[in-house]
Amino acid sequence: MSKEFQNLKGTYDYLPERQIIRENIKSTLQSIFIKYGFAPVETPILCGYDLLASKYSEGADILNETYKLTDQGKRSLGLRYDLTITFSKLISFNPSMTLPFKRYEIGKVFRDGPVKLGRNREFTQCDIDVVGTSSLLAEAEYMTMTEEAYRKLGLDVEILYNNRKLLNGLIKAVFGDVDESVLRQSIMLIDKFAKLTKKELVYEFSKIGVTEDKVEEISSVLALPFEQLCEKITEYPQSQMIDDGIKEIKELQGYLKGTKAYDRMTLAAYLARGIDVYTGTVWEVVLRERRVGDVDFGLSIGGGGRYDKIITSFIDDGKEYPAVGMSFGLDVIYEILKIQSQGAKTSVVDLFVIPMGTVAESFRYATELRNRGVKVELEKKTQKVGKSMGYADKMNIPFAVVLGENEIQSGEMRIKNLQTGEQTPFKMDDYDAIIAHVTK
Repeated sequence: MSKEFQNLKGTYDYLPERQIIRENIKSTLQSIFIKYGFAPVETPILCGYDLLASKYSEGADILNETYKLTDQGKRSLGLRYDLTITFSKLISFNPSMTLPFKRYEIGKVFRDGPVKLGRNREFTQCDIDVVGTSSLLAEAEYMTMTEEAYRKLGLDVEILYNNRKLLNGLIKAVFGDVDESVLRQSIMLIDKFAKLTKKELVYEFSKIGVTEDKVEEISSVLALPFEQLCEKITEYPQSQMIDDGIKEIKELQGYLKGTKAYDRMTLAAYLARGIDVYTGTVWEVVLRERRVGDVDFGLSIGGGGRYDKIITSFIDDGKEYPAVGMSFGLDVIYEILKIQSQGAKTSVVDLFVIPMGTVAESFRYATELRNRGVKVELEKKTQKVGKSMGYADKMNIPFAVVLGENEIQSGEMRIKNLQTGEQTPFKMDDYDAIIAHVTK
């Protein structure tokens, strides 16, 4: 094939053995979203560029990564870069919507940015958002839902969490009355505390006028356990932001103590998750054991937080639209599960039925099994049994059965496990036993 017909960088084809993993991730998440009362929505991939640019100032990184195009009417368009902006538009277009409103959306987004493991240019986001509530019960539900979701995906995770009010207040308490520009840049650097060395941090902070002793002080404060942090703040002038942040953290902990989620939560006072978006609780999900096979998955595999201003400022109708949202990183989760499943055989089929002179009877029997929930493939070629068995094995189908005239007349058959070679006898009408055997 000529080079111009190859996939673009950061886009991929997923053959069945890989797409099955991705579909399992989506179906697992979807079932949990619904369990927690989130309703499905679908929003357009293709948007007016003015909508996409409405959240950011010109020159913002996200706008530089936005795919831009025009239609035949010369209108300026773009491909959505996340699901939050189209969610904001959805709320503004439906003013009669009953709040709080909880939605989930699983869909493609596009960013013309750097490509690395778990980060593509065309990727799928799995987002859940609730708008219209200021209650910290929303964050508490997100934590329990997060723990359950990753547990059901088979991933051992840690939930790092913080509060932006506390973080912003601590920066001002340590650095003094800094202007908004220094505050913003400080948050960006503090968010990288786990990634940069002390020498790198000191150098970066020096460029915005923060001295080394202040960097050491904020580093030591943010490294304190929560109880000691609460004691430490009494040494600084009283701050409403710090008080509100501490109060919200304690309230959240109070809801969650005794849950499975609480056992996986770790306060990370440096965690910011961006600059302007989040206004309260924030969290990120990471693997407890970062190395999977030969790959280091040190990056976040999900995260979210409270953002009370985005939808409020987007709609700008004089009302408040407090919101909490989270995104599960399907592509990075997929990369992890792909490594973990290496060598495992996957198939969408439970049982391969091979007719031997009994095409009509086998077709009816396959239909009966399908009606009872068994995923069945029927051999449609006329060939030797060995070749049919070989095809089923190559397709990773776990079980196969040959239906000849003897089987049809006697009502008895033998189902073969294509991995072990073991053959198990069944009466053809013993559906409960057959279903339990081939779908286990």
